[in-house]
Amino acid sequence: MLQKFRTIFVTSALFLICLVLQVGIAYGQEKPSVTPVEQAEALPKPAPGTLGTMSYKPSDKEQPFFSKLAEGEQITGSMLGSYSITGKQGTYVGWFGIVRSIEENLETNETKLLVEHKYFDGLTDTHMMTVSFSGGGDFTAVLTGRGLGIKNLSLVKIYGVVLSETNSIPDLKPEYVRHWDWGRFTFMDYGSQKGNTKWQKLNKVKDRIYKPFPDQKYYEDRLGKRTP
Repeated sequence: MLQKFRTIFVTSALFLICLVLQVGIAYGQEKPSVTPVEQAEALPKPAPGTLGTMSYKPSDKEQPFFSKLAEGEQITGSMLGSYSITGKQGTYVGWFGIVRSIEENLETNETKLLVEHKYFDGLTDTHMMTVSFSGGGDFTAVLTGRGLGIKNLSLVKIYGVVLSETNSIPDLKPEYVRHWDWGRFTFMDYGSQKGNTKWQKLNKVKDRIYKPFPDQKYYEDRLGKRTP
């Protein structure tokens, strides 16, 4: 009788342990991961009169995502060639852009970004990230997580697959985001502007877009006032 009781007890205990493990594994699989957002560090200031240009260098964390880009997606607009962000469903891309709106959803634990695309010719200043002031239009990206450290009117580079397109606005499924705050990026002037006229109206500068050492006024004159 005692042996039978022990057998029942051991069997029940093993069943409960397996059940707990299965629930734990299932919970772990369902729990969403947070989209990685890397804050770009400030580059060393150059000596007077030594401004230079170099090819874009991905960070160590960024490199695996950059390596997934097809050759035609590493340069996304230049003086010598045009680039379109439309008609790319299913394509893995790495797009630069200015964050125009940030919407956090508490229920889904997601952050939706509306981004103004900026062309990029593969080259940047040696002391500061540099992209074109012109771009191919707006796109959206829904990131997993909230409070990710992304600021309005900052520069981002988002890697991911283009899922869909609505009214010429592509939607990306982001895998990784690199983020440049004010003071860490500047603009050049190349490419045909196809962006949202709403953003264009905020630009108070019609020439001399570039400035090697931008201050707050530089960004406000070109992008508008920053809101929380």
